[in-house]
Amino acid sequence: MKRNLLLIFLLLNSAFAFGQNGLDVKGYFGFSGTRVGPTSDFAEGVSLKVKEFKEFGLMFSSGIGGKFRLNGGLSYSYGKVWIQCDLCSRSDLANPYNQDFRMLSFPVFAEYELTNFFFVAAGPLLDFHLSEGNNLADQSGLGYLVGLGGKVKTEKFTFSVFPNYKRHALFPFDKPEGSKSFLQEFGLQLGVGYLL
Repeated sequence: MKRNLLLIFLLLNSAFAFGQNGLDVKGYFGFSGTRVGPTSDFAEGVSLKVKEFKEFGLMFSSGIGGKFRLNGGLSYSYGKVWIQCDLCSRSDLANPYNQDFRMLSFPVFAEYELTNFFFVAAGPLLDFHLSEGNNLADQSGLGYLVGLGGKVKTEKFTFSVFPNYKRHALFPFDKPEGSKSFLQEFGLQLGVGYLL
């Protein structure tokens, strides 16, 4: 099911990206501080963290009238999952776990130009959790992002800084029993765009 959704979304995203005129193509790199939401599956005194969280991606952007732009693309995120336990040794943790966290995301968001430099943006994220066995609940599902950024434009290039907040698995593909852990990001993206 997840693979079919991914394939459909890739096809729609490609059609959107290449079917528009006056496209901006942007490559970006980002890093985030993260927070993991409720984790009822762990005992008291045990906390879960994702550290060294980074992302890189490709974004297509097109004007849709006035000060609005529509953005769509993909990003690859990765980091390290750490389980901290105040009252136990590492060998007491249930099962060895994979520290490597990986996720593929497809953001689609609207951008509104506040001034020639500042913009606000918001929209949904479609996430696919790629790593297994790292004791972080599957983050595959629909989430969202919001942010306030800045950009400098030249004739053909755009340089952007985009501080943002992302909430993953707001509507997960797999419905968990009881509460589940969810990932939140407080990040910064640095991008370079080119007008086609």
